[in-house]
Formats: sequence, C-alpha cells, structure tokens
Amino acid sequence: MKTWKRLPAVLLLIIALLAAAVMPAAAEMLDMSGFNGDLITVSKVPRGKAGNKISIKMTIHNTGTKGDNILEEIRLANAYEYERIMEREFGSSGDDDDDESGDELRRYHNSFPFEADSSTFDAKKINVKPGASKTITMSYKLRRDLPAGYYQAFFIIDGQEVGVNIWVSAYDGSSTEEDDGNNTDYDFSIGDGQFTPYAAYGQVMNFNVNLTNTGTRKVYDVRVDMQLDADVTKFPFDINEGNYNRKMGDMEPGQMVEVPYSMGVRTDVKSGFFPIHYFVTYREEEGGNFSEPVDLVFYVHVKGEDDDELAADAGEQDRTKARIIVDSFSTEPQEIYAGAPFVLKVRMKNASSNVSASNIMFTFVSEEVESSPIFTSDTGSTSMVVNSLSPGEVTELSMLFKPAPTAEQKSYRMTIQEQYDSPEFKNAKEEVKISLQVKQEPRLNTSTIEVMPDNLEVGSETNVMFGINNTGKVLLYNVMVRFEADSIQTSDTYVGNIKPGETGNVDTMVTAVAPTMDDGRVKIIISYEDENGAVTEVEKELMLFVSEAVDPYEGMEAGMMEGMDGMEGGEMEGQGSFLSKYGKIVFPIAAVLAIGAGSFIVVKRKKKKEKELEEEELDDEIS
Repeated sequence: MKTWKRLPAVLLLIIALLAAAVMPAAAEMLDMSGFNGDLITVSKVPRGKAGNKISIKMTIHNTGTKGDNILEEIRLANAYEYERIMEREFGSSGDDDDDESGDELRRYHNSFPFEADSSTFDAKKINVKPGASKTITMSYKLRRDLPAGYYQAFFIIDGQEVGVNIWVSAYDGSSTEEDDGNNTDYDFSIGDGQFTPYAAYGQVMNFNVNLTNTGTRKVYDVRVDMQLDADVTKFPFDINEGNYNRKMGDMEPGQMVEVPYSMGVRTDVKSGFFPIHYFVTYREEEGGNFSEPVDLVFYVHVKGEDDDELAADAGEQDRTKARIIVDSFSTEPQEIYAGAPFVLKVRMKNASSNVSASNIMFTFVSEEVESSPIFTSDTGSTSMVVNSLSPGEVTELSMLFKPAPTAEQKSYRMTIQEQYDSPEFKNAKEEVKISLQVKQEPRLNTSTIEVMPDNLEVGSETNVMFGINNTGKVLLYNVMVRFEADSIQTSDTYVGNIKPGETGNVDTMVTAVAPTMDDGRVKIIISYEDENGAVTEVEKELMLFVSEAVDPYEGMEAGMMEGMDGMEGGEMEGQGSFLSKYGKIVFPIAAVLAIGAGSFIVVKRKKKKEKELEEEELDDEIS
C-alpha cells in the first residue's frame, strides 16, 4: 500500500527529468574579463524582462596617468558591431540555433537583444579623467521575442570595445506600457534646484549639496565622500579634516537630502568655477555590501586675489557685475487715482547667470512736474536695502505712495536706482524705470434749471434749459441728457464732449403725456464716457406739474342751460336732452349764424342811411 502512495511522486520526477532532457539549456554567461581588461567593472549582472527596459550599471576606469586623454563618451554597439564582436571574440556563426562544433553544444545566445530607435545608439558624455573612475547607468528596451537566458551588451568607449553580460527572463504577457517607462533601479543626482555657491578668497563658504535618489528602489546607509586634492588649481578649499565623508542614512525613491559643508577658500586660489567630485556609496539591501562608488560632480564659484588685481586698473567694460532688473510689478488698488494712496509692489530679479550682488540699496525716484514729485511717501524715505541676491534670485519691494491731487491723468515714470556690490565691481550703480498710470476722478455740476412753463396741460410742451459744467481735470466724452417721469414723454438730448473747465448747454422741449400723480419730480439723467468708453451716469431733477386738458365750450353750454331754468318742465326737459346730445354742434352753428345776422343788419342799416342822405341832398338842390 505504501508503494502505491509513492507512485505519483515517482512519476512526476520521471516527467521532470524527461523534460529537462529534451528542453534546450539556458544560455550561460560569457567570460568578459579578458575582453574588458581594466576598462570597466560590473558589480552585479543586470536583470530584465523581455519587452521591458533594462538598466545596465557599470564603473568606467581611466587607467591613464597625468597628461593622458580623458575618456569622453560611451555608446551602445549597434547590431552590425555586435555580430562582428561576437564572431571575432566568441566564434559566433551569426545565427541563434543550437549547432555543434567539435562535438560541443554552443551555450550562449548570439542575437542582438535590444529594440532600436533613432536615439538608441547616441553617445553619452562621461568625461573620466586619467586616474579617475565613474559609475554610469545605461537603459535600453529588450526585444519581446527573447528566450530566457544570458545575453551580451557591447559598448564603445572612445573607440575601445567592452562587454557586459545581462540576464533576460522570458516575456510572460504581463508587461505593460508603464513597465516600458521604468526608471533605473539605483541612481542619484546632485545639485537639483540650487544655485552655484560663491565665496571670495580667505572667506568661509557655507553651503549644502542637494543629493536626490532618482532610482526606483530604496537605498541603505548612503555615504557621500568629497574628493580632495592638494593642487590649488583643482581644489579651491583648505583641507583641515582627514576626510569629508558624510553619512546620510537610508533614502527612499525620490527623496532629497542636503549634505552640509563649511569650507575655507584658499588665499592663493584663482578666480573661477571648480568641479568638486563626490563619491556616493550605498547598500542595495540592509546589511548588504556597499556598491561601487557613483561619481557625481558639483560646481562652486570662488573669487581669487587676481580679481582685485584686475579691479585696480580695469575699466567698467573689463569687470563683470550683476544685472538687476524688474521682473514684474503691481499696485493695490489696481487703479491709481490722484490724491489717493496706493501700495507699489515691485519684484526685482538678479538676471545674471553666475554673478551675485550684495549690499543692494534700491531708491524710488518719482517723475517731477514743475519741480514737484508726482509720487510722495508719507515716511519721507523712498529707499530700501536687500542684503544679497544670488544669480536668478528674486526679491519683492513694497512701499506706500500718494500721487499729487493735481496730477493730470496720464502715465508717469518711477525710476528705481540701484547701488550694489558684485565680486568684481564695488558700488555698481544702475537704474531701471517703470510707468504708472494716474487717473483723475471726473466731476461735473449743473447751472440753474429753467422750465417755462412749469405748469402745463396734457399734450402741451415746455422748454427746459440749463448748463453742464465740467469741474474736473478730464474730458467728458459723449455727454447725453435723458428726461424721465410718468407724466412726460422720455426724451434724449446729445450735448457732446465737454473739456475741463468748459460748459455744455442743454436747450430742449419736453412733452406732457399724462397728468402728474406724484410730487411733480422729473429725473434728469446725465451720462458721459471716459477714454476707454466706460459710461457713468449722474442724476439730477426738476419740478413740473401736468394737468388734464380743459374743453373750451364746456362753460358756454353750462350758461345756456342755466338761462333756460324758467321754461316749463316738459319743454325744458326736451331741450335739455337735445342740447346735451347736440350742443357741441348747435352752439358753434348758432354763433356763426348770429354773427352773420348781425352783419346783415348792419349792412342793411348802412344802405338805408345812405339812401336817406341822397334824398335830402336832392331836396336841397330843388329848393
């Protein structure tokens, strides 16, 4: 019974052995020691997955001595160079099939393992001096069709060929586009986001060096070792300690630490920029071995005694000084009005790329009109002091000003005078200018408003006259007057532009359309525009009463009705009914007839009298 229980395990073992016998052996590493010589070393075999990026880390050694060439650049060997190296150094036949030579099975892949694009074979600057070493990392994308096993990557360093073994695991379908963008597992950068430190000979330079873990993995027990040199032309600082190694502890991916230094600048140093080398070592695993040192370079700027020798006889064109400019400015409030205080904020920037400024005094000087400044400060002082500005640094100046109440509406200059020290230039003087727009408040009033008549009936018109006086200091554009009330017809009158100190006259007719039902106030709305077309309205008022129109025949009808009071009731009732219905027609006709009858009688009498006179004259002649 026990034998039967062991049978499945035995079968599995047999199957595994059979599979191993028929499967091709994974490719093995090649011996690169004789091929590379002492030019490069690799602490561990780079590993990657087919279809993803692989990071290849190596340390390059320039074994030359002083006076030999610098190793300047490195690039990946292309597919043609790869095949040639494999054929020459390792006897590759140019294909990837397993074939026998001397009854031995070839145990390595000879396929170029990388995907290539336009930048794959670009050279990378390394600049390794004679006697120095530098650790670099190169990243490339692996082909997706690679079987698992060891492959080789060959590089050309200033014409010299070197090679690195890499391990590739087979593509399993789990790779993503994000995998293609993986960063280097272990890498660092130095000096991120900081300016070049500066100091003069004999001074102490206190500075921090920013060190960033730019890899994708945590590193342990990070140590930074400044590389010293007794040669003053290579190292500008006094060497007062046995070593300048700093222990920075563990660092997470993306973490930045500041490595502090306080260094005395040598008195015999020459002015210039000095590259300071820092060797960074770390452990990939807690308690593991230290990595090969990564060589990082950080520059410092020092001023030597030679600068002072230049300053003794050099003109301004021979000496460099900082360039301080206005980066931007603003005011609070945004619009400045004559006589109203405002806060001016100016951002000053040292636009120099490598020259600092110190002991800086900024003085604000206003434009003057008739020997009087337009802008004044309540404190009386218009100067400010800033201790220093590094190259590219910005500082903000803020000061309260008040424009003269009588200032005309226009732009005025504000000059910012600068006086400062630069390493090669003491008491440098410069000035920059800005322009500030000052506005005046528009002002107007009206003369006595005349209304003739001020009482009228519906349907009648009245004449309105008054003057608009521009009492401000700005032109009033497109002045309009509008009359509004329930009792009148709304109307507009165009006056035009009114210059400062002048008057625009209004003379218009207003038509009554309804009886006044309130206190008789009529709105007068005066509108004008500024130079930007913005409209402002000012409201005034006048008094005007409108009454119902009266019928001119209403009294005559009433009189005639009263004269008929003595008539009998029936007759009166009929006449009253008739007159109330046709009175407005009958009375005018009766009046015309009466006038006509009167005229006929007068003419008749005149003719009769003329006839009588003729008869009397005839009787006199006969007698």
